[in-house]
Amino acid sequence: MGSHDVARRLIVGGIAVAALLLVALVGFLVLSYTPAFTIGSVEADPTEHMDSATIVRLANVRQGSTLLNFDESGIRSALRRNPWVQDVSFVREFPGTLRLVVTERKVDCIVVMSAGNVAWCMGGDGSWIEPLPLSVAEGESANEVALAKAQEMGALLITDVPSSVSPVAGSASTDETIQAVMSYRKTFSDALSSQVVSYKADAVESISCVLKSGVEISLGSPRDIESKESVINSILQKYEGRLTYINVRVYGSPSYRMVDSDKVQAGSGTAGGDYASTTSSSGGSQATTSQQGSGSDQSEATGQAVTDGTSDGTGQDGSSADGSGDGQDSGSQSADATSESGSQVGE
Repeated sequence: MGSHDVARRLIVGGIAVAALLLVALVGFLVLSYTPAFTIGSVEADPTEHMDSATIVRLANVRQGSTLLNFDESGIRSALRRNPWVQDVSFVREFPGTLRLVVTERKVDCIVVMSAGNVAWCMGGDGSWIEPLPLSVAEGESANEVALAKAQEMGALLITDVPSSVSPVAGSASTDETIQAVMSYRKTFSDALSSQVVSYKADAVESISCVLKSGVEISLGSPRDIESKESVINSILQKYEGRLTYINVRVYGSPSYRMVDSDKVQAGSGTAGGDYASTTSSSGGSQATTSQQGSGSDQSEATGQAVTDGTSDGTGQDGSSADGSGDGQDSGSQSADATSESGSQVGE
């Protein structure tokens, strides 16, 4: 067979395929705009926060639509007016039933404002979902109640967010303190992120977090995150089971707080509370103190106690030697109960 015959057959075959595709397209268009496959029934699978009737009502499928020409983008937009809706897929059940399958947003974070007893649910895409009222009993704090809710939902807790933040259901969070937390979450390795129970986000320059072990870490503004993580891991490994606090705001001059005890027990898991406790012995008797009374901070670089000009030891930013504003934490703090204060170990 000559090359001309092969070329001729390929051309004829191509024309035939194109003709079939044209016929199919014309047939589809004809069916799309005729009563064939008209949607006579719209059904939906219920979700955790929406029943079938609500989904169908919100979708508002236009009367006279067919399974071949209904407005998919319009239905998606209508359903996304409910902040729980992340996406929707469509199942065509011929000859005339359209089934809507809604994918809900998963609660990724519980965000607690600095004032009041109201928290907000936030999705993994950074969108506000809905407020979460907190029922705070006597002797409890809003952060403790929110932490229990977050653990129940498998979500992260973010506390002390400035009251200037005004969440709107369905909108994206653009607040700088929330974005600072997200920067740490995106940059931290999975190994470290999986240990974080909560973040405190009262200001961009004073972001902190609490680990499952009860150790509080003062992170500061979201700069040099990878370097900070390296320092954190080094200190955690070196003093495993004895740390209560690490400051890496200036990662080149970190400080830490540890106790003279064989074990630090995890506490509430929220910044500003009793994250950890230690049991120390003195004169044959034992007494338990909270983390905040565990002794003076030490510099990993020098082994000397360092301060930032504050008196309460809470880790607020002060003036550092280089004038950057990222200072180290203050020295010894008062114990919450009478006991032997923990000794500090430096390099």
